[in-house]
Amino acid sequence: MTHHPTASFLGGGLVAFIGIALLVITGASDGFDRAVIESVRAADRTETLSFLGPITELGSTGAVTLVAVLTLVVGVAAGPWRHGAIGAAVIALASLGVEITKSTVARERPDLLEPIFAEHGFSFPSGHASLSMVAYGVLAVLVSRSFLPHWAQLGVYGVVTVLVFLIGLSRVWTGVHYPTDVIAGWVAGATVVLVFASLTREVSREPAAAAVAEDPAARRSDRSAAG
Repeated sequence: MTHHPTASFLGGGLVAFIGIALLVITGASDGFDRAVIESVRAADRTETLSFLGPITELGSTGAVTLVAVLTLVVGVAAGPWRHGAIGAAVIALASLGVEITKSTVARERPDLLEPIFAEHGFSFPSGHASLSMVAYGVLAVLVSRSFLPHWAQLGVYGVVTVLVFLIGLSRVWTGVHYPTDVIAGWVAGATVVLVFASLTREVSREPAAAAVAEDPAARRSDRSAAG
């Protein structure tokens, strides 16, 4: 029996996320978290990683909201418009999901080091890590379906990958999240993006064009559809 890729993405993501949550709840991840935090905040790296201060703002609520609006615009421009609307809605729902999960796990913020920025609320998962993954990832999916040249699409993928990684790293460097908060955020965000991409994937236009070439009366799947 063949499983739909959406189910595989969702199932794998949930298993990985729950696994990390269990490590956090049982304290099994404490040693790992401490080692990474002490490494990132080592005295000889303070100046080198200082650029992460401004970077962290690119995962803030304001930045993610702007990306959601841009997602809607790109969806309308590249078509079909409903993919942009769905993408923007997914970003909003992901934000709600993060807050619910934070309240459920109720992990306190790190106290190993003095935080560079003050943050309130619970720690797991990192909202910046998860929402930047969702927002920039969904936008990248829509760009991949646009008429931009392939090299430009690859450039967008590269920028998004580096940006999401740095935003996550910035949350550890600023002292407001444990590494496992960030990793869980990445896992949750990537799962949402993969599910979005799978559910909104369009049928390839090339087979339809080939079918019409052989049989002009054949029904084309690439003709404009409502929405």
